[in-house]
Amino acid sequence: MILRSCLANLSLIVAFSASAMTQAAAEQVWELKRDRDGIQVHTRSVPGSPYDAVRITTKLDSVRLSALVALIEDAEACPDWADRCAEYYLLERLSDTESLVYTHNDMPFPVKDRDVLAHVTWTQDAQTLAVAMNSVATVDRMDEVSGRLRLKKAMASWHFTPLADGSVSISNGAHIDPGSPLPGWLTNRLLIEAPFETMKAFVAEVRNPKYQDAQLSFVQEPGQLMNSAE
Repeated sequence: MILRSCLANLSLIVAFSASAMTQAAAEQVWELKRDRDGIQVHTRSVPGSPYDAVRITTKLDSVRLSALVALIEDAEACPDWADRCAEYYLLERLSDTESLVYTHNDMPFPVKDRDVLAHVTWTQDAQTLAVAMNSVATVDRMDEVSGRLRLKKAMASWHFTPLADGSVSISNGAHIDPGSPLPGWLTNRLLIEAPFETMKAFVAEVRNPKYQDAQLSFVQEPGQLMNSAE
């Protein structure tokens, strides 16, 4: 059964920026860091945190909401598109739209691997049909794994919003405390390169035929709404 979760992309957007910006500057707008191939990467500082949040956006034509969700929930596909995703599985299903999900992120030597256990929830707006996934790290449901640093402060999200022209707006974001300082070269990659490459791989992989006919009990397609109104 397809996983009701999507923390796979936590590995891709470990948004660490050791920014020296003040808290006043952190109330701020998103700053565009990259705009290429129809994908935008933005960052902004977060009050009380030395690490920046990251947001990646794009738009896709001729794609079903269920296909987008199905790809994120496909645990086996995680390493194919999510940067640094070495392992991803469902620990416990709490309901059709709520679960506990474990993700292991393979970090380059000599940095210690990271892992996270997250509480994941899916929702869909009844009016706009926008689908949202939100995940928050939890620390009291699974023992820590030897050789891996458990992330205790991590939030991630996906938003899929149908647009009037038939396309879907895609937004993926995260704010994560890596648990210990990271080298500057890795910080820059995880903040900009990894999110960009992950989104690029995601929009390519979602065209895989195996996701095109996906049916999810908690996802209603725009066409279904129109048909029910007739």
